Amino acid sequence: MILRTWFVIASFWFAGIAAYGAPGSSVIQASRDTSIYQNSPNNSGGGAAGIFAGTNGQGSPRRGLVAFDVAANVPADAVIIGAELTMYLGMATGGLGEPLGLHRLNADWGEGTAGSSTLTVSNSGNGFAAGVGDATWNARFHSPTSPIPWTAPGATGDFVTTPSTVTIVTNTIDTPFTWHASADLINDVRTWRDNPAANFGWALVNQSEGRSGSARGFYSSEATLNSTSGVLNPAWRPTLTVNYILIPEPATALLLLASGALAMIRVRR
Repeated sequence: MILRTWFVIASFWFAGIAAYGAPGSSVIQASRDTSIYQNSPNNSGGGAAGIFAGTNGQGSPRRGLVAFDVAANVPADAVIIGAELTMYLGMATGGLGEPLGLHRLNADWGEGTAGSSTLTVSNSGNGFAAGVGDATWNARFHSPTSPIPWTAPGATGDFVTTPSTVTIVTNTIDTPFTWHASADLINDVRTWRDNPAANFGWALVNQSEGRSGSARGFYSSEATLNSTSGVLNPAWRPTLTVNYILIPEPATALLLLASGALAMIRVRR
């Protein structure tokens, strides 16, 4: 009798998977990230330890760019039901909570190695001389002779005006901040999974960019030290967590449902 009971429980469990799918998730590291700087329009931060957004004390905005390879990490037949971006704060100016938004980019951009010799976020707040292919305030791909420009400086015109989601970032260093799921954020991730050629990531923009002293710097995918010069936990680098449901193929679903029905028949007998 005990064996029959467990057989029924297991059969219903498989039948539930067939009907509703199995849950899954992927934690994806950034495939590229950088910063662009208004007051240094030919500087970049592709190899630097920080990703910056907001405005420095002299009134010059910075914007971050970050992308994740969703298609390589989320099954093609999965139903994406949630997504969130987490980044750890490595530097802050000013004491206010800053509303930082993720704006989906519609144009490609480059990440080079500018700033790769720096070790801390605080040392990369103004960027470094861009190399060929680096994204800068003026160009999607920098070149001394033939740069490929943004539609307008600062990637303006090349990202969606309305942010997909916004989170308030305080000035507490070495703290994680998460951009939680919204309908637009989930749609961004679904689009990138289904159409990798359109995956240009997000621009990280302070929604109060006109206020001086509002800059925030996060640990980048190249960061190795935290704010106290200790070894950085790799989990503090930017991560995109995608939650999904794996729906069985029709033939598998029918087989699992049939096994559940057969179990019920056997127990009744």
